[in-house]
Amino acid sequence: MAILDRIQLQKATTFRLGVSELSENQVQVALWQQGASRCQLCLYEHGKKQKITMKSMKESGIQDVFSVILTGEQLVERMNGLEYDFIIDGKHVTDPYAKEISGREHFGKPKKHVYGRFYFSQFDWTGEKWRPLPEHEMVMYQCHMRGFTKHASSGVRTPGTFAGLQEKIPYLKDLGVNTIFPLPIYDFDECMRDEERNLTGKVNYWGYSRDAFYFAPKAGYSSGKTSAVLELKTLIKALHQNNMNLILDMYFVDQTPEFILECLRYYVLEFHVDGFRINQESMDTSWLRMDPVLSHTKILGGNWGRQLENRKKPVCYEINDGFLVDARRFLKSDEGQVANIYKRFWEQRDGVGLIHYITQNNGFTLRDLISYDVKHNEANGERGRDGTEYNYSWNCGAEGPSRRKQVLRTRQQQERNAFAMLILGMAVPMLLAGDEFGNSQKGNNNAYCQDNVTTWLDWRMLERNQKTHGFVKELLAFRKKHPLYHQKRHLTGLDTKGRGAPDVSCHGREPWVIDFSYTSRKLGILFYGGYFDGRSLYFAFNFHWDEQEFYLPDVDNSKEWKILVDTAEGGKKRIEDGVYTMPARSIAVFESVCNRPAEAGRKNKKGSKKKT
Repeated sequence: MAILDRIQLQKATTFRLGVSELSENQVQVALWQQGASRCQLCLYEHGKKQKITMKSMKESGIQDVFSVILTGEQLVERMNGLEYDFIIDGKHVTDPYAKEISGREHFGKPKKHVYGRFYFSQFDWTGEKWRPLPEHEMVMYQCHMRGFTKHASSGVRTPGTFAGLQEKIPYLKDLGVNTIFPLPIYDFDECMRDEERNLTGKVNYWGYSRDAFYFAPKAGYSSGKTSAVLELKTLIKALHQNNMNLILDMYFVDQTPEFILECLRYYVLEFHVDGFRINQESMDTSWLRMDPVLSHTKILGGNWGRQLENRKKPVCYEINDGFLVDARRFLKSDEGQVANIYKRFWEQRDGVGLIHYITQNNGFTLRDLISYDVKHNEANGERGRDGTEYNYSWNCGAEGPSRRKQVLRTRQQQERNAFAMLILGMAVPMLLAGDEFGNSQKGNNNAYCQDNVTTWLDWRMLERNQKTHGFVKELLAFRKKHPLYHQKRHLTGLDTKGRGAPDVSCHGREPWVIDFSYTSRKLGILFYGGYFDGRSLYFAFNFHWDEQEFYLPDVDNSKEWKILVDTAEGGKKRIEDGVYTMPARSIAVFESVCNRPAEAGRKNKKGSKKKT
């Protein structure tokens, strides 16, 4: 083989698994295989194969590790891109530490052979402007790297790829999101093989798989014009140049803590990734919080409890279905939800960042949440046995697509309600890609195996749902500029500084009268301006099926309220003598303004002046 001419072999003395570049003339290769007795490195070039026997490192006190150092003039340059694997006791094995994978370039097509590929290329990060976003600035956006741009309507040059997402950065920035959270983008085997569950031949579209090479960006998400490694780095550099972050979803199965730590460090140091979500059962996550590299990134997990609250700067973020369940139940006017929503809407914790969402990849899209009472997973071929039965959804009067005007009006209002509850709360909001323009999966709440138009975003819907898209943009712009969401201190629900009112307080139909009864569907939340910049915000929620009068609180005798947001269409939309009539199932947001003499005071409709 031309590349391997005059290569010399040396015994390795350092312990580092995978492929390591020691110098421009030396490459070390090492593999750990428990219980193995013999290991050979196989190098492939133009259909030819050469085997190199690797030595055991037992003499160095390292059991079950085989290694070799390859030496030759300009060897790194000559080996770059070369395919390799191992033969262990007669069986071919792909390097679990491979930085690139060959054989999975075409998504969804079964592969006969999968090899590692040597990768030594450097990347120019000049001009990157890498800035990890603080908690109060984050707006997350979950998407599928392939499905985000795979549809022909996306208009990108290379649909379904890292480069395709990069082309959509202007759209994402204009929308107002800044933390991209894709489903797994490491190299997994999407071709499922499970005859017992009748899954053989299906596509694992999401990527949560046992058969994965975690160090290698997925070759099937590359445009093919360059390597997946280079294309992903180029995407991340472009995101950082636009003051955006990338958080990776890492689903580890049967991996050692050492492997997980090294893998995550690799993505931070080599790709400048800003954080990770990991399945917490895979390792003791305290290791991540104490790691010199990972302790400065964002670590997302399902439930951190209270053990981290002594930290001022969040490293760990809690991302679970708690808000999803409460918000969906309140949205559909279930009983007994007012107290839960009050707590969820303003809750913050020292040392633990909270991430809220109403939809995510696993479940209904937002448009389906307000269009279907039950799941419709027939296309999955599992006879309806897959997907959760607990969707907490309401179809607004008709199952699936409808032309009835009342149904459509109710759905549009419920859509706005959901976005208002999500985006205007104090926790970090996470949107599901496409929700902002009415993406639907036709009622499929478990589209894990649908690599088709069911899961590919139809960008034509953006033009058809401009009002929804515009509403989301307005809410995100409001969140970005309003000082309530950018305070250094967390809210307590108390008047800790003696400014006349708690920083946040709960109200009912009348000011200062809390109604947490089982049948209550009305809630008022006051964020007192004395704790940020003097402009108080009042959120009124009416999820009764009839209109209700809300009496707005007096927060300062020299101030009145103006309407910022009302999710209902029609209605009076004016405040009369301190009272606002709210249509059924609607949310309104008010801001205090100073437009009258301080001594004038104000009375509510019942004639009683409220004092704070």
